[in-house]
Amino acid sequence: MSVATVFDNPIQELEEGARGLMGAGDMPSQSLLFATTDLGQANEQVSRIYTSYRYESKGPCRLPASMYNLPGKAVGLSKFAYGTDITIEPEPFEDFALVLTTLKGQSIISTSSMHSAGGRGSTVLVAPGESSKYFYDADNIQLVARIEASRIVELAASMFNFRAWDFPLMSRAIDDPRQRALWHASLNQLRQLLDPSASSQVRDLMLPRAEELLILSLLCAQSDLQHCDAAITPYVSPAYLKRAIAYIEEHADQPLTLLNVTQAAHCGIRSLHRAFHEWRGISPMRYLKEVRLRNVRQALLNPSEGDSVTELAIRWGFLHLGQFSVDYRRAFGEKPSDTFRRAR
Repeated sequence: MSVATVFDNPIQELEEGARGLMGAGDMPSQSLLFATTDLGQANEQVSRIYTSYRYESKGPCRLPASMYNLPGKAVGLSKFAYGTDITIEPEPFEDFALVLTTLKGQSIISTSSMHSAGGRGSTVLVAPGESSKYFYDADNIQLVARIEASRIVELAASMFNFRAWDFPLMSRAIDDPRQRALWHASLNQLRQLLDPSASSQVRDLMLPRAEELLILSLLCAQSDLQHCDAAITPYVSPAYLKRAIAYIEEHADQPLTLLNVTQAAHCGIRSLHRAFHEWRGISPMRYLKEVRLRNVRQALLNPSEGDSVTELAIRWGFLHLGQFSVDYRRAFGEKPSDTFRRAR
């Protein structure tokens, strides 16, 4: 891809804001794809790397829109800025996941299951298959890892014994400082290997391992894999666990007890607890709560006439509304009423 409308020093101010946050933000000059004040031209170039998108901007570019890109095997790194307040709505993507880190300015990233607003250092995973929307202010710079979904599923299956049909990848903000630090360190190592000036022999030897480490750090940041050591087992998940999960998901809108679940799964309470902790890293009733939270969020995002937050919460089994609000905000980064108001 050729460089479009390159200025003498197109992004000096942008670089100064990003430098020092993490080494991965320092992209080599050879990786500059474009620097332009034409947002239509930027749209065309960015769409080639990710997917087609609609955009709405507020005024002309205060600084040139620009993008750096370092393609890898399963993971590619990009850094981009638009130089103006802009809202972007891409077509849903199925073949890859995105992990976005804000290097400068402010961003708001929303999907069907997550809403995150943050500044410098905030990191957000956008999973494949979800509708998403992004707002960046004029000062914003984003560092993005584009990860092939097939490679994520492959590693999840081989390392954690997850199958593709119950793979747990979900959009979320990566808030834990230790998880973010691991992610940034993995990004920095990958960026160095993808640098065009790096030794080709070293790159060929180390790049697959560096990409694998990056993806594993992402998997371990997932809520269902908080305890990665508990997920690494030498056998296939038991059939009774799959029966329990199917029963919970099918009957999540009904009053359920642990006894109901064990009877449907044809196993004892102790065996069910052990299987959930080994394969999901949580208890059966915690899994039920997470299913209900996801379902009530979908209901809040798509309300029917006459619905209210209280009615939808009760419909999905949340009788203690104060605790529901706390749990919902912890899971999705906003209050239930905010989700409901935005959908109306």
